This record gives sequence, structure tokens and C-alpha cells, in this order.
Amino acid sequence: MSSRVDGQFATKKITMPDVFSQIPPVAMPEVIPRELPQQRFQLGEWVRWFQVPNGDFGRVIGVIYTHEASSIATGLHYLVLLDERSPSREVCCCDFAFEEDIEPLDSLSLEQLRGNHV
Repeated sequence: MSSRVDGQFATKKITMPDVFSQIPPVAMPEVIPRELPQQRFQLGEWVRWFQVPNGDFGRVIGVIYTHEASSIATGLHYLVLLDERSPSREVCCCDFAFEEDIEPLDSLSLEQLRGNHV
């Protein structure tokens, strides 16, 4: 990215978070079914964790069928890029969510969450 300063160009360095190093570990299930479950959430969709107070929220950026290493649960897992105002964003930029733990966010709910986490 460049900007003009007094007739010359100055370069601004933009740093992106290292998303790949923050993706939680996963493992392949021992048996992969012939048919995978229909996914409930689509890429780019806004979601929030609703089972916990002050739950995180963000956009779905990936969907995998896996055996999740930390909780030993097999099924669809949604990789969610946390919004910059999500409570855990300072600690991690993304997290996996089980389908049962998240719900879709409409525009009004998203704006309310962003306003509550300023």
C-alpha cells in the first residue's frame, strides 16, 4: 500500500494476523461416512456462540468433517474468523465451532454485538 507524501511515495506496511498458526488442531476420523451431513452454515455467514455468556462471533471461513482433537467429537466443524470486536479476538483470531454451539446472526444482532464489545 502506498500513499503520497510531499511529492514522494511512502510505503505503509500492513500486517495480517498469522491465521494458520492459530487454527486449532484436528485429526482425521477413523471412519469417514459415505455421505456427509448437510451443512447448516454457509461460507461467509455471520454466526455467534450462543451457549455461553459473552459468546464470540464472526464469519464462517471453512467447514471440515473431522475428529476434533481436543474434545473427541466427530462431525462437521465450522472454522470461524472472529470479528475484531469479539471477546476472544485478542487471544486468537479464529476458532472451530460445533454446529450445535452456534447460531446465525442477522444484521441487527451483529450491530448490537459490535456495539456491546467496543
